[in-house]
Amino acid sequence: MNGRVTKNRGKMGYFYTVVFNFILKIMKKFKIFLYIIAAVMMITVATVVISCVKSDVEVVPKVDIADITGNPTETDDENTDGGFWRVGVPNIDLPPMIIWEKNKLTGFEAELIAETAKRLGFTYEIVPIFPGTERELLEDEMIDVAWGNMMDTGKQRLFYDMTEPYITIPQVIVIYERSGITEKKDIKNVSAVLSTPAESLLKDRKIGIEVEKINSSKNYSEAFALLRDGAVDAVICDKTLAEYMRDLDDQIVILDENVAEVKYSAAFSYDHEDMRIAADQVLGDIIYDGVTLDLSKKWLGSIRLTRNDGDK
Repeated sequence: MNGRVTKNRGKMGYFYTVVFNFILKIMKKFKIFLYIIAAVMMITVATVVISCVKSDVEVVPKVDIADITGNPTETDDENTDGGFWRVGVPNIDLPPMIIWEKNKLTGFEAELIAETAKRLGFTYEIVPIFPGTERELLEDEMIDVAWGNMMDTGKQRLFYDMTEPYITIPQVIVIYERSGITEKKDIKNVSAVLSTPAESLLKDRKIGIEVEKINSSKNYSEAFALLRDGAVDAVICDKTLAEYMRDLDDQIVILDENVAEVKYSAAFSYDHEDMRIAADQVLGDIIYDGVTLDLSKKWLGSIRLTRNDGDK
């Protein structure tokens, strides 16, 4: 009797064990199923949220910079094996070097870029950029070269792969005739265009004059308006700009002494040394072969294209 009871209890224990294990398996499967349901729900919610966010974002269509500037993206030369270059140029007027007319670049730099493109056989677009953003745009490959207003110094070459300077322009002091100022020692309050070499040299005290106040003007028109109104004693700028303004206003006087000289180069990323080498060679040819004589006479007055070793 006791033996049969023990045997039956053993069978029942085995049965309970099997059922319990089966229930555990079902629970585990059910738990996994819950995880799957939760994951699907999370993905669905995330998709809905992203869709809602996207619906509130204004999509800006991509615009060809060449359409904005009106500049040709292709050279007239049949040889266009030099690829496609995005040429970053400051979006401020610095005549006669950089002149924007109805969003189209003209002036000395525009014609020099076009001549370089023709000789190298590359197509290009002019990209208007804010002065001071050149390094970031080159590193992010938004432009291939920064051209115009790029002062060539040892410090600059730490960040840019620069061509040899294609032009050297004196920095001069511009005064208004009725101001009565005749010597630079009388100048205390000056203006220079923001993010130009003249402003940089003034702030670094490398301009050769001691001033009490520097007014950084957003453009050359504002700088010379301050001069005409007597709000500043002088404007410091490229001699090319000074001569350009003197042709427009006979009250403008350029002091005889140059206070500094600035060398200008084209700047590339160090990742594009091949482009810099090609541009360097062609710029040298442009300077020395006499083709640019008419270009320099047209735009630069007394300034000529030169390199460190002089004119040919």
